[in-house]
Amino acid sequence: MWSSFGASNKKIMVERSTLLEVLQSVSGLKKVHLHVESWTEIWVSTILSLTKTCSSLNELRINASIPLALTQLQRASLKQKGWTLTVWRMSMFIERDKKSLTEEGLKTGKREKKVFSPDITDDESKDENTHRFFSPHAGQFQCSLTNLVFVMEGKGEMLYKMVPWDPCRLDALSQMEPAGPLYDINCSKGSVLQLHLPHCEILTEENKESLAVAHFTNGTVEILQPLKVTETHVIISITELCWFGIIKKLKKKMFPGAPTCAQVLLFLRPITVAQNQKILNVYLLPGNVPLPEVQRQHQEKKYIETSSICHLISGRKYTLSCHPDECEVQPPDEVFERKFGTNFHTTFEVFLDVKIEEIRLGLRDTTEEGKEVWKPRRIPLSDTFQDVQCSVDRRFTESEYVDKHRHQLIQKVTSVMEIADCLRSKGMILGEMYNKVNTAETRQKKMRIFFDVLETTRVKAEFWKLLKENEPHLVDELESGH
Repeated sequence: MWSSFGASNKKIMVERSTLLEVLQSVSGLKKVHLHVESWTEIWVSTILSLTKTCSSLNELRINASIPLALTQLQRASLKQKGWTLTVWRMSMFIERDKKSLTEEGLKTGKREKKVFSPDITDDESKDENTHRFFSPHAGQFQCSLTNLVFVMEGKGEMLYKMVPWDPCRLDALSQMEPAGPLYDINCSKGSVLQLHLPHCEILTEENKESLAVAHFTNGTVEILQPLKVTETHVIISITELCWFGIIKKLKKKMFPGAPTCAQVLLFLRPITVAQNQKILNVYLLPGNVPLPEVQRQHQEKKYIETSSICHLISGRKYTLSCHPDECEVQPPDEVFERKFGTNFHTTFEVFLDVKIEEIRLGLRDTTEEGKEVWKPRRIPLSDTFQDVQCSVDRRFTESEYVDKHRHQLIQKVTSVMEIADCLRSKGMILGEMYNKVNTAETRQKKMRIFFDVLETTRVKAEFWKLLKENEPHLVDELESGH
């Protein structure tokens, strides 16, 4: 049997007889994770003693094959002492009622969430965004981009990103399917107490019980039962970090699917001079897929903001209505699927005359006599031709200028650190590279190192923009060819 202690984050092999002595020696012990080979009545008394003697303890998680009779006996005993016990397959979770999450006694359910905007590092080679957030103190913090909520015990730097749901990982989740994006989450000081993962369910008593969280770590998967499921989030307690994703019990084919909260996202493709049509891409996605992740994959397209929320049923066919009638929609209908990968593919394409400045779009359920699930609404398309084309052309032009004037930039740029500071604040330069630039002896050496950062079109374009703000005379000189 091994146990993992939340306070020191160590794994220690112990016998049952010495368990209490070992745990009592850990100062400020808050969480314990036990793996027990054989569960007997003796373990019942051991757990009861542990909850009584460790005053700082808030929760225990036990992996073992536990007889039902012993579970009922232990649940009754723990309830009298102010603890709740929940069993999920081969795991038992024990939590102190109304536990304090910080020394100040702030209650999890009553904390005010502080919304933050994370710093983002865009790794185009891996096609992923890494979000960074530093928690200055204990509290609840909600990411404005992903809606993830972190309950922090104290200071700590959070690093998190969406990763693909590898089909091989799902083999271990018998009768379960993804119900939300998969996130790789790490914290510098391990000070995260709870994680709130956004779901897209329209809650009923039935589907509320069907949600769980898959925790992938060290090549294994652990099914975590929620502490609570709210209207928007699945809340879990965590002892170690890695990959987390909401999962849901598969629905039997004989039962109809339940509607889930979904979103309709619109992107207008870049328009070239040779085209006489506008092409609008329409995406039907689960509601807990973050919009910024979709935008990141389609940066060359113009995102058109509209009221996007609707209720869709996985496996149902839907058709997109469009007016005026000259608009062409393909395909004529499409099945909505709850997919939570990192690749987002177009559901419908709308072809319309380049001169059309507004259309009306709606969505109907083809299996319910054309029931409207996303009522028709006005979609303005005016002033998008120039905006989209100029944005794309400008980015490539500015990138070309940076490459063309590399030698002159190395010799003449004086505001290196001012530009580096701005790029760092936008997540376009990492701390290690920033430090190298900062410690270089001369401006020329700083710029040579700095050019290692200017690898992508987007970063080069931003560099050129900042250079024009800080050194407009130098930019004019380079553009004029003097």
